[in-house]
Amino acid sequence: MIKNIFVIDKHAQIKALGSKLKFQILNELILNPATCKQLADIFGISKQKTHYNLKSLLEVGLIKIVEIDPANNKEKYYRAKAKNYVIDFSVGMNAKGNNNNREIINSILDKDYGIKLSKIAAKILERSLHLTTKDKLLIVTGEYNMPLVSKIILEASKRKISTTIIYRNREILKSKHEDYSLAAFSWDYEQFNNMLKEHTAYLNLNGESRYIPLHNKKKIEIRGKAFEKSREIINKKGIKVAMMPGLIQDTLSENNIQSEINFWKALDVDYDRLYESTYELAKTLLNYEDIEVSTANSYFNFSIDKILCEYGSFVDNSLQSPVINIPGGEILIIPKQNTFSGTIGAKIGYIYGKKIINPLITIDNNKITSYTATENSHLIEKAIEEGGENSNEVALICLGTNYNMHL
Repeated sequence: MIKNIFVIDKHAQIKALGSKLKFQILNELILNPATCKQLADIFGISKQKTHYNLKSLLEVGLIKIVEIDPANNKEKYYRAKAKNYVIDFSVGMNAKGNNNNREIINSILDKDYGIKLSKIAAKILERSLHLTTKDKLLIVTGEYNMPLVSKIILEASKRKISTTIIYRNREILKSKHEDYSLAAFSWDYEQFNNMLKEHTAYLNLNGESRYIPLHNKKKIEIRGKAFEKSREIINKKGIKVAMMPGLIQDTLSENNIQSEINFWKALDVDYDRLYESTYELAKTLLNYEDIEVSTANSYFNFSIDKILCEYGSFVDNSLQSPVINIPGGEILIIPKQNTFSGTIGAKIGYIYGKKIINPLITIDNNKITSYTATENSHLIEKAIEEGGENSNEVALICLGTNYNMHL
């Protein structure tokens, strides 16, 4: 099994691929593993010349030895390290990188995994949001989720669903939080609420917003009042609201690509099946008043106050959550006051997109009383501080039910 992508980031690697023969050998090893003799036969050259070129590719880290022929211990099988090789143009330059990263990632998703963004966009419109002709969809997005948004716009137009896009990347959000006057800041939210009134569905795909904190107390107050107005509009008009907290990125790394593969698979679900499995589990939980959870890293217990379901789609069901998160599939358990106590731990956690190593949080009577981590523990404190009033309280427990979601 070879990786999806290998980023060429060393001058020696670029120099090696300047050789036509080395380039041809690498292409062959992307397709199949091969021995020195097999490659010599393929290219009609001597074993000595083939061995020299293989040794060069090995030394710069572009290929690897995958096995040794048991019938001949000296005969090694060579293989490329990845299916795709991409040059990091920042090598020896001041450029920030390859502007075609998104195209490369999309190609990998399509060709190697059969993931079609247009198909997923159509599912979101039809099976998740249940939008039809004459519906009006308002989308708020940043830069990184535009690959999905562009497909949603295209699929919506095919179905005569009108779309309005509000674009807010990190630069715009940072300016809004730091540079806007209070009047301009307030006007921006007023404009949003005026637009919200004219739509039947609201899809927030702006994952960047979580990385741009707001510290100005007066602006926080303005935003809070604007959100209250938004909720009034949503409730009065029955607007469907869906959020996508996940953030697509254009980083050419194996971890990022694998994360994105998992993300798209979680979106590409059978929404009827997801609804049925989520609802059945929720009905089982309704038979219990108290819950106790024990794992290798955690132990906690609480009493159930209320249960809501995010089916990944809007359905006519008494447990339906007023807002769904995309990818869907969650049971939201709201604990009774002063009943949640214990510890929650993990080997790895993430806050603001950064890794937290061995986080451990202690909770007593629904309040976080202490926390530790062997790396980046300060981010836990930061998240609690920026959460506002009562941010140290446990509001709900999320139980994932999306059968395609693997973390």
